[in-house]
Amino acid sequence: MYIHTDIFAAQSPKKPGSPCGDAWGVYRDDLATTAVLADGLGSGVKAYIAATMCVARLLEHIRSGSTIREAFDAVSATMDRAWGTVEPFAVFTIARLLNNGQATVLCYETPSPLLITTTYTLMPDYRVYTRNKAVVREAVCKVDKDEGLLLVSDGVTQAGVGKHFPEGWEIAGVRQFLQAYLPADRLEGQVLADMVHKQARKYWPQGKGDDITVLFALNRRGVVVNLLSGPPSDRRQDEKVVAQFVESQGIHIISGGSTAKMVARLKSTTLDIAQTDSVITPPSFLIDGFELVTEGMVTLNHAYHLLDEPFENYQSNAPASELAYFLRMADRINIWLGTAENIGEDAIEFRQQGLYPRNKIIKAISDRLIQQGKLVVLKTF
Repeated sequence: MYIHTDIFAAQSPKKPGSPCGDAWGVYRDDLATTAVLADGLGSGVKAYIAATMCVARLLEHIRSGSTIREAFDAVSATMDRAWGTVEPFAVFTIARLLNNGQATVLCYETPSPLLITTTYTLMPDYRVYTRNKAVVREAVCKVDKDEGLLLVSDGVTQAGVGKHFPEGWEIAGVRQFLQAYLPADRLEGQVLADMVHKQARKYWPQGKGDDITVLFALNRRGVVVNLLSGPPSDRRQDEKVVAQFVESQGIHIISGGSTAKMVARLKSTTLDIAQTDSVITPPSFLIDGFELVTEGMVTLNHAYHLLDEPFENYQSNAPASELAYFLRMADRINIWLGTAENIGEDAIEFRQQGLYPRNKIIKAISDRLIQQGKLVVLKTF
């Protein structure tokens, strides 16, 4: 089962209208979701720059293939050198939640995370060690579906220091606060993040205190869509590719007449034309066992232009609308892109209509879905 991680955030600067000295970021790949929270030293522009640079460096390490510990060690070394100097300095937390629910959290001088379910809130077991002057916390835990990890900046844990609490709200106080408000059925990520943020801000005097950031990484069962478009460049790979596609978890969509014929042939089944109400998109097909089978290039182009449209504008019983709907409802989209030559795609008539060939429109669709927060895994053959 694919577990998808949604990230919910609540943030505010120390003084309304000023830059926030905290920064956060998220990166998804086919293995995990990585969330980063950084707190720049000081406040205002200087702290904002330090925190933003820290987040950017951590996520760049992850994008480049570094493990979470390699990324943590590299940025920690930079912060060790910057400690006590005029160089940009930030403390930070990096959390990596695998798609099976296994999670690792590393904290460089930041508050411990909280594991939250519908029945309890607790601090996961972690080990503490020092790195030069810094205190590092490392936690490894399992976050099942409908459970989440809460990450906060010290603007939360130090809230109310000296006035409401001797040493601030602290992470134990946050845990007790949340324990009293846990829902009986399911966690609402944004509601929870906003609730903690609002309470922490209430503990600080107006316009004073610290920047506040709350991140809540909530796991749930993810929706997976598999899109197969185009036959392999080597026909000897047809059977292997179709077998892998069919056996993959999730919803299965085929785009392209030649692709549909290939699948029907290998599955020893019929390929029938479906009725459609669309007057501009070619009709779809019917193959037993597949949720949607469409024409290729034209339908992909039409679907691309629907990805940002409100659902109420979608035409019913129209292949492009159905394809766009499936893509937008998915959390993870596995695209199986065949590279067999399709001479018809180069016709001047298609270019005059502004229709991109398969490889270009698939790239455009992938980019747009990633911008919408989806995980897109592209496989070419």
